[in-house]
Amino acid sequence: MNPTLKIAIKNDISSVDKTLAKIIKPESKLSFDVYKQVIDSGKRLRPLIVLYSALSLGYEKRDKSLLLGCIVELIHTASLLHDDIVDDATLRRGRPSANNIYGTKPAVLGGDYLYSLAFNMVLDFDVAIAKVISKAAYLLAEGEIKEIECAFKADINRDEYYDIIYKKTAVLLEASSISGCLLADGAYRDAFEQYGKSLGFAFQIKDDCLDYESENESLGKNAGIDLKEGKITLPVLIAIKKDASLAAQIERFFKDKDEGLLKDIMDNVRKNGLKDAVLEAEKFANKAKESLKDVPKGKYRDYLLAIADYAVERKR
Repeated sequence: MNPTLKIAIKNDISSVDKTLAKIIKPESKLSFDVYKQVIDSGKRLRPLIVLYSALSLGYEKRDKSLLLGCIVELIHTASLLHDDIVDDATLRRGRPSANNIYGTKPAVLGGDYLYSLAFNMVLDFDVAIAKVISKAAYLLAEGEIKEIECAFKADINRDEYYDIIYKKTAVLLEASSISGCLLADGAYRDAFEQYGKSLGFAFQIKDDCLDYESENESLGKNAGIDLKEGKITLPVLIAIKKDASLAAQIERFFKDKDEGLLKDIMDNVRKNGLKDAVLEAEKFANKAKESLKDVPKGKYRDYLLAIADYAVERKR
């Protein structure tokens, strides 16, 4: 990423953090500690996308854009708290997860607090924006349930995989870009919808690839954790298509939890599935950029294009 661009985005992330600090003021210290454990070190993609989508269309109320972006970030953060509980995760962004430190009950209630705060605050915006964000929130929950239904099954197909990642990841990025667009004048809504959706697919596929590309330290979570949690992702689906025997190996791992077998599976996926999955992520990133071709040129559109590149270039 261009150094000047990187500095500008870093400054905007600082503005997001300052806005979050203003709106997150729970009476309970425990609630605040739970929230801080998961919110620190976040990428702030969603609020940045809301901000840049609005500003790219000439919207001038920067503070209002930041506030709306932070509302989406609250929903995202709440989902992470609940996601870690469902997955019994011990790490989040390279740090101990909130449920690991403070326990399940505070983490559940911390997520509930953030959801409730977000839905209370979004009522101050146009009803069309509130509908987009609230729909994304319930689809996100549907994605979690669908993932649980498909867990520890080596025979899921690509349609099921894409349905899960759309609802778990892409839908909130899609809501971010649409909301920013609506905050301006609603022009180019289809373009911003396609941008957010394609960006979400690119981001999640890259995330799924990182589980096979990276070691624990650089990834921020335990390498191989997706298979340990019973998740069949795109690199695995591609590898199974090239080597049908891999599915039986995975079924055996799900049953026996053999670490030696896990290593063999991961080596197979790296050989047969990883490269093509990365190419698929890059295809969606390019589709995200292409969707903005008719949006007026300017620095904020450039920022959105840079985020699409970042989605597939990142190492964690």
